[in-house]
Amino acid sequence: MPKKPVVFIPGYPASELIQQSTGRVLFPPSPVDLLHPDRKRSLVALLSGPDDPPGDIVAGEPIRDILGIAKQAQSLYDILRSNRYGYTIHSGDNFRAVGWDWRKAVDDPGVQAAALAAIRQLREANGGARVVVIAHSTGSLVLRRLLETQAEAVAGIERVLAFGATWAGNVFAVRSVVEGQSIGIWPAELAGDDVLKIVRNTQAIYDLFPPDPAEGKTRLVSRSGKPLGLFVVSPDREQIGPLVNLRWAPSGAAGTLIRERAADADRRLGARTIQITAQGGGPAPPITNVVGWGAETDTACVMDGQGNLTFETSKEGDGTSALVSASWLDGPQARTLFLPIGIYPTNGIPTVHSRIWDAPPVLEILDQVLLDQAPAPFVCAAADSDQARDRRSNVVLRISASDGNGGALPDAQAQLRGIFAKPFAFSGHVRMNTEIPRAAIRPDAQGIFRFVTEVSWSTPAGREARELVVLFQS
Repeated sequence: MPKKPVVFIPGYPASELIQQSTGRVLFPPSPVDLLHPDRKRSLVALLSGPDDPPGDIVAGEPIRDILGIAKQAQSLYDILRSNRYGYTIHSGDNFRAVGWDWRKAVDDPGVQAAALAAIRQLREANGGARVVVIAHSTGSLVLRRLLETQAEAVAGIERVLAFGATWAGNVFAVRSVVEGQSIGIWPAELAGDDVLKIVRNTQAIYDLFPPDPAEGKTRLVSRSGKPLGLFVVSPDREQIGPLVNLRWAPSGAAGTLIRERAADADRRLGARTIQITAQGGGPAPPITNVVGWGAETDTACVMDGQGNLTFETSKEGDGTSALVSASWLDGPQARTLFLPIGIYPTNGIPTVHSRIWDAPPVLEILDQVLLDQAPAPFVCAAADSDQARDRRSNVVLRISASDGNGGALPDAQAQLRGIFAKPFAFSGHVRMNTEIPRAAIRPDAQGIFRFVTEVSWSTPAGREARELVVLFQS
């Protein structure tokens, strides 16, 4: 069976930036650049100012890893190039990665052209076969605008696999513009003020802001009609738009810059809808939307009457995108599958899977998307990794159970064998959290806590069940 051609669009700021005139990789910054004061000042000036000469800084490939240690795109590449799928990531004609200049807007003509070119190249190399697009985080916004404006892209995409998308915006983007967070480890680091200067001059960060929820604009409510609550004003937590209600912006030149960039994002992107309408008015390609929860994430920003901001975090997200934003997309072409982020058994060993695409259950999704396996119930469970390491803490177990289309399984329930006598009902939901008292389960000789969670549901032939082995270690 021939491999389906795959195009990968990473998030923000997940692509290299290269200075063509010197061949210097500006981002991610090298230790040499960060340790040398003059090179550091040059780096900040280049990344935060207009290109001189214009077009001298270009996007390289998606960032594979940081210093050869912390895997980024490489973790996805490792899965795709495995014997299970056999993709040739860095050569051949079955895969293209779209590095894009994240200083620019998600709908910048150059950014859009790069994504369209990758689709076109793979189609030409594969006899006109349509491609699968894998989009991560902000890459989902690049893809959405491509689908809304380019009929060639719509015709050329068989299906989309979105990981941790930012369909309704990202609270961390607001924090990034307000607070300076250093990059690197002292002394090889960019200080918070330097990072702020760079971030505030990148247009894509403002494109990530939750859109304007005012009447007639973007209806920022879930499929059940509940407000998403990503950016609200106290004390009643009324939803507002950080792109148009800018009391939070600082005074002076920094505030002027923020207002200009925010106004540009609001003007260009405008109202957004819970469904994607493709160019020409037809449906978008089928989208499998993978939404993670279980990692500490910025999930709300609260503004008081004076414009002061408070950021609220919870584990209702994948560490980057809040669950309510990633799961916002709806429509007949979209199915959403919820993925617990945490500890899974790997070869009998409790292993932390902190990236949304490297958890073992993702292989089931990739098999369906890349190998044309039939959609099947998506059932999985993971223990909270932070709590597992804390011997004084109970441990939250996160369980997902949905049918092949992302809907609730009939009469689904979960039984934690040997821990709780009674099963827990999903009650029409597709995910649940349950707290496990540490005293309720004893570790083995290696200090590993082990038990089985049985998830069962009704079928026309009776009850179907799946056993999930859960492991964690203090």
